[in-house]
Amino acid sequence: MDLHPDDPGPLPVVVSAIGLLRRGAVEGTSEQLDVLVEHGTGWVRAAAGMLAAADADMLCGLADSTEEAGLDSGFVEVLAADGENVSIDDVTPPLRAALRTVLAHAYGDPEAASEQIRLAFLDEDPATGKHVLAHTVLWTAQLMDVCEDRAVPVPPWLNSGGFG
Repeated sequence: MDLHPDDPGPLPVVVSAIGLLRRGAVEGTSEQLDVLVEHGTGWVRAAAGMLAAADADMLCGLADSTEEAGLDSGFVEVLAADGENVSIDDVTPPLRAALRTVLAHAYGDPEAASEQIRLAFLDEDPATGKHVLAHTVLWTAQLMDVCEDRAVPVPPWLNSGGFG
């Protein structure tokens, strides 16, 4: 799904979901994710893909802003509910593909990113789609907080709902 300014598709809904999450309105965030899921896998996949690219931009900005850190030095960690590190290989395949989408974008490989996002939504199950999208929304909200704390630019469309 290609998005255009005159047909924003899932963009306003996903930006609203992020804003609600950042304000602590978890129920409202879930309702916005349900709206995306109701529109089908195309919208969910497009939203997750847009967020993965934005997350990669923010990760790269954070890596550039920290002298001793890079993408390989702990900016990307997968944590279990108890806070313990989890190997990316131990994450469910759709979520692992979503993580790899972010990393492919960060390393400048849009073809690999496209393939990974395709794999994340391979089964087209709405529950899986919502799960993957919920994680990408969470990652985006967390990265926005860290970027703002460190004065690292955030893609403007995340705040405005517009194309930047």
